[in-house]
Order: sequence, then structure tokens, then C-alpha cells
Amino acid sequence: MNRVLHLLAGLFLLLPLLAGATLEEEKVRPAAVAGSWYPGEAKVLADYLDQLLEQAEPNPNALQGPPLRALIVPHAGYRYSGATAAAAYRLLKGKRYDRVVVLGPAHHSGFRGFSIADVSAYETPLGRIPLDSEAVKRLRSDSLVVSHPQAHRKEHSIEMQLPFLQHVLQPGWKLVPILVGWLEAGDHAKAAALLRPLLDDKTLLVVSTDFTHYGAMYHYLPFPVDEKTPSRIDALDRGAVDRILKRDADGFLDYRQRTGITICGYQAVGVLLELLLPEAEGKVVAHATSGSLSGDYHLSVSYYAIAFRSPRPFNGQDPSADELSDADWRLLHRLAVLGIHDAVSGRSAPKKNPAYQRLLKKIPERLKRPAGAFVTLRKKGSGRLRGCIGYIRPLFPLYQAVYENAFSAARRDPRFPPVSKKELAGLEMDISILSPLKPIESPRKFHVGKEGIVLNKDGRRAVFLPEVATNQGWTREQTLEQLALKAGLPPDAWKAKDARFFVFTTQERHFPTVRPMGGN
Repeated sequence: MNRVLHLLAGLFLLLPLLAGATLEEEKVRPAAVAGSWYPGEAKVLADYLDQLLEQAEPNPNALQGPPLRALIVPHAGYRYSGATAAAAYRLLKGKRYDRVVVLGPAHHSGFRGFSIADVSAYETPLGRIPLDSEAVKRLRSDSLVVSHPQAHRKEHSIEMQLPFLQHVLQPGWKLVPILVGWLEAGDHAKAAALLRPLLDDKTLLVVSTDFTHYGAMYHYLPFPVDEKTPSRIDALDRGAVDRILKRDADGFLDYRQRTGITICGYQAVGVLLELLLPEAEGKVVAHATSGSLSGDYHLSVSYYAIAFRSPRPFNGQDPSADELSDADWRLLHRLAVLGIHDAVSGRSAPKKNPAYQRLLKKIPERLKRPAGAFVTLRKKGSGRLRGCIGYIRPLFPLYQAVYENAFSAARRDPRFPPVSKKELAGLEMDISILSPLKPIESPRKFHVGKEGIVLNKDGRRAVFLPEVATNQGWTREQTLEQLALKAGLPPDAWKAKDARFFVFTTQERHFPTVRPMGGN
């Protein structure tokens, strides 16, 4: 009995040591700017956030609509940008998410791609926020995602969002904190493809950025300081914001290049714009400048809060994720036939075709969701290609994509002359619906015949549908060589380190005729 008691006593003495070991193993990123950029005491901070949220006046147009999927929020000290940020976070008060992804610029260190700190939690005066370890592990499997300890040590862009998120959201969410470094051509799309699977119906995306940094200290003086400076800064900001609201990723990055506008998180914004679905709608929630707050425009930083709402989450759940019914395919076939006949007859505007307008009234909601789609025309008997055009990304509603690509396959494929009326009886058609693109680390992970593949290199791009390699009897290497040639590159260009690959699957249906089947 005494031996048992001694063993229990020894175990009891060890428990604090074991607990201490567990705590030591847990890596926590401590708050770096608490007590300077925002209050460092929990009670003072919570009271201050309550005050900011109570006084916030969000744009009424941003209050209603589909679910809130993403926010652009400033990250300066709360006494400067807190009111603008609070207007955005007031939209989230009491809401529940399982995961919050925060993208912020790296102000203190340079690197390419994404950096995620090697920690298990972030800490603020309001407590610890656990990281979503599974999501982080998935992201780290790609070479675009690294861990730069120096970049995270003093960085504020992510940290400034966390007390607001802790204060307004229901507890239980996990964090995916990502610093965005410099991104090369094509990296924005690849980064978006990495994030897209995470952005489900229970995930919020926050992009942390300030807008124009004007003044000598910021090395940005596109115009002198005078009475026109406030309006000029506003016009400069609006040029960027307008492109953001239009979901124009290329236009936004081009505007930044042309104007030199000092938006610190422009790379993160570029990734967001690649993620936005066509039906996503952005609204400016609030706007301010430090110049207007201080009355001194010799140094001024602009702050914007922008909310994005969308009926669907950004993870690309579209018709390609669900099997279409036979009735769906019949409708898509009729739309494709209309497109081909409109192309052959010389009609350029579908609105002028009464049959098209009648058919639109029968389109179910699932065919109105954006999806990538291809239409392929072949000669009956020989199977020889006669035209193939498609959209890789979900740019338009599926029904519209099928109609437009059928029209283009018959009239605008540069490899062939336009289809003539006398050819119609001798043509057959395939309609392919694409899943969202998925980046792959190496072409060795491309499953020939099961997946389609996209190659991006040196500003050139080419795509093969899954059946291309099967129909041609190509090996993986032959498929990649032909893909490079199709992109206008040398046949071995796919082996280059800067070659980027994406794969996808398709739903496909073959139709033996391009004549109308049933009434339109």
C-alpha cells in the first residue's frame, strides 16, 4: 500500500512538469504591437473596441445582401484606421465562422509567395487564437508557401485584425495567417488556386491593407502639397477601388504599375481579385485618410473598408461538382446548337434570336452558376477536329459559356475556317464542363487521361482536355511536349523550373448531331 501511495505522490509531483513541457512545445506568436498600435490591456482594449464599433457608421448599401465572404480592412494604429476598420467588423458582429484566413503584406522582410509562421497559435491581449493546423499543412505542401520567421516577428498587418475578430465573432474559429511577399506573373492565380479549397461556406477571408501612402517619408509625391492634395489623393484611391469593385485583377495590377500607387497590400488584393466569383459584389463600407484626421496632408495614408458578398462561397462549388441530369444536358445541347446555328447564319447577338430568349426562361438555377466549359466539334466518321473553344475559368454562367463557346467553335477557332451550313449535317459535338483548377507541384502528378492540364510559362498558356492524350495515345511526356508546342514554346519547355501546371477534371457528354433535337 505504501509503495502505491509513493508512486501516486511521485506522479502528482510530475504533473506540473509534464504540463510545463506541453506549454513549452506549443509555439505561440506573441503580440508585437500591443500597447503601442492598440491598447495592451485586455479590459481597456475590449472597452475601446466596443466604443469604435458603437460609433461606426457602415455604408447602408453594404449592410444587406448575400452572405459576407471577404473583407478588405486597413491595418494602421487604431487611433488612425480604427473607425474605418470598425465599420467593416460591425458587419460581422455575432456571426460564426469555423475559419478565418487573413492575408497581409510583409513590411519587414522580402520573400516570394506566402509565409506562414511556424507557430500553433497567435496571441493578443484578448487571448490566444489557434491556427487551423490541417489547412496550414495543406498549404505548406506547395513550394509557393514558406516560413520566414523574420518576416513575422514585428509584423503588424495580420495582428491588427485579430482583436477585432476576437471581439465580434462567436468563439470557436481557427486562424490561417498568411503574409504575402512578392508575386511573379502567374503567382496570383496559383496562390488563389491554393486558397480556394479552404474558402468554404464557413470561412471568412480578410485582406489587410492600407491604400495610398502619400508624402516624402513614403517616397511618393506624385503631386505637390496644396489645396488640391485631398481631392487628388481621393481620385488616386478611387482609381484602384473602382478596379477592385469590378473584380478586375489585371486592371488593378496594371493601375498600380502605371501610377506607382503605394498600396502596401496590393499583392494580397491581387490574390483576392483572382478568387472572386462573377456573382461576388463589393461595396465600400467606409473610407478615411490620416490627412483628414490630422489636418496635415504632408503625410497621409488612406484607409478603405470594402465588403464582398456572394451567394456562393469562393471555393468554386459549381455545377461541375455535381452530376448534371439528362434534362440539364439536353438544355445545354440545345443552347450549343443555337450557338452553332447563330454562328453559321451570321447572327452575332443572341438577344436577337427569339429561340434563345425562349430557352432562357427554362434555365434552372444550377445552370446559371459560373463554370468553365468547352465545346468541341468533330467530323462524323473520321472524328477529325473541326473546332474547339472554351473557358478554363468559371467566368460566366454555365448556360452562357456553352452557348458562347459553341458559337466560337463554329466561327472563331483560328485553326479552321468558319463552319458552313452544308457542313452541319456532318458534324458531331462534345460538351465538357470543367472542375475548378488545382495547382500541382510537378507534372509527374498529372494523371494522363483522367485529368485535363494547363501549362503557364513566360506569359504563354495552353490547355488539353483529359481525352486529348487518350485519343492520341500519348504518354505523359508526349502530352507535355505537345502542350508546350501548343503554347508556342519549345517541346522541352515543360521541364523548366518556372513552368506552372494546373489540372482539372471534366463532366463530358457526346452528342451525335448539331441539329436541333426537339423544339426550341
